Amino acid sequence: MTVEQYDGVLVDGVWRRGGGPTVDVIDPATEQVFAQVGSGSLGDVDDAVASAGRAQREWSAVPLADRVAVVRRIGELIAERAPELARVRSRSMGAPYASSLALSNSAGLIAMYVDTIARVQFEQVRRDAYGDSLVVRRPVGVVAGIVPWNVPVRNELKKTIPSILTGCSVVLKPSPESPVAGALLMEVFRDAGLPDGVCNLVVGGADVGEALVTHPDVQKVAFTGSTATGARIAELAAPRLKRLQLELGGKSAAIVLPDADLDLVGRSLQAFGFGNTGQICASLTRVLAPRDRYDDVVAALVAAARRHVVGDPQDPATTMGPLVSSRQRDKVLGLVRGAVDQGAVIACGGSVPDDLPTGWYVEPTVLRDVTSGMTIAQEEVFGPVVVVIPYDDEDDAVRIANDSRYGLHGAVFGADDAHALDVARRIETGTAAVNSFDIPVSAPFGGVKGSGVGRENGVEGYDSFLDYHSYKLTPALAERLEAEALRA
Repeated sequence: MTVEQYDGVLVDGVWRRGGGPTVDVIDPATEQVFAQVGSGSLGDVDDAVASAGRAQREWSAVPLADRVAVVRRIGELIAERAPELARVRSRSMGAPYASSLALSNSAGLIAMYVDTIARVQFEQVRRDAYGDSLVVRRPVGVVAGIVPWNVPVRNELKKTIPSILTGCSVVLKPSPESPVAGALLMEVFRDAGLPDGVCNLVVGGADVGEALVTHPDVQKVAFTGSTATGARIAELAAPRLKRLQLELGGKSAAIVLPDADLDLVGRSLQAFGFGNTGQICASLTRVLAPRDRYDDVVAALVAAARRHVVGDPQDPATTMGPLVSSRQRDKVLGLVRGAVDQGAVIACGGSVPDDLPTGWYVEPTVLRDVTSGMTIAQEEVFGPVVVVIPYDDEDDAVRIANDSRYGLHGAVFGADDAHALDVARRIETGTAAVNSFDIPVSAPFGGVKGSGVGRENGVEGYDSFLDYHSYKLTPALAERLEAEALRA
């Protein structure tokens, strides 16, 4: 088998292997190396940040319409190259090719960014009893974009596209587990006409990440990953008061009200409890069920789990592939064993499939008789494991949902949409869905409590990429600027 070779550092539009060690990218379905990627050294980080700083000064002066045109072209090229992006995504982290193709073709995400940047007010005249002022929003400068391995392509786009549109530049650090998609996207950006240096890339581990976070010429850190790593980033960034956008871990609860449609609950959790082999930060992994319907809810989730076809990601029939690594598989199985030791009962799954001895597979798993104090109900598993916790009444359900250090996502299922929304409003979380499982991309996404700070997506997703600058105006100048804005 031919092992694909990729450079791991892009600076000023020029690829190089990088001064760090070569990274083996392992296909989790075959346990074989399918690609090798260079990684960066601390010197490569310095070069990339310097390149981004030089490019940002010119890029920020480019009219917004021209920046938008480049992003539109990026979207077109991603659509054209979606099969190749899906292939490397599937082989890097084991996601079925069919779902990888849908996620890699990020036309909807790109369209959202183009639509929402048009609604950002970059200049505004304000007049009040104390006088007149001009409020201007300008790019913060160089952004460090640090992304995890779980959703290649989309993770990278969420850090790079807002940077490009706001006039920032970015140094992207993909995860060593799935760095190839980031490298391919850099080629897409170049072919779309993005100037050299506006987006640079350095593959690497924690040392590269920390060098980016502490670099004096990086003004903002945009990170998606674990809460522990996010806390470390905040600690490192604090002395220089860097802007932070941290999308961190979750342990999201789905409250099933007594009158909920259990078929809908099952379909939703099939997609967003077990989807991506459970490797989604916002997965609905805690299902809260009324005691008098507890067995019915468990049965609906078991049926949903068993509808998944676990197997070769390249097989069109497969709906669930392996976990990303042997370490991740062992962690998930260890948490399941620990839950059983604490009194939980395996309703289905809970082990490695008998017919898949090669690859880092785990059966879709439902655990019943779980209490909120169990480790499995408190820790982020990041695998295909859903726990079902009973509750006594609505207040008890809300209490259990909020009994978590996380607050990223949630859901409420019930026959009355308005009442379900009232319950959802009581959950301490950044986002929540009513009779559904996810949140539209035009809404701001992010968490509270241990799930992070700042927001991605929507108009609000640009906030941390832009600084406010205010200028006192004379009345005559204020009138003139208002008139020019109206003509524009």
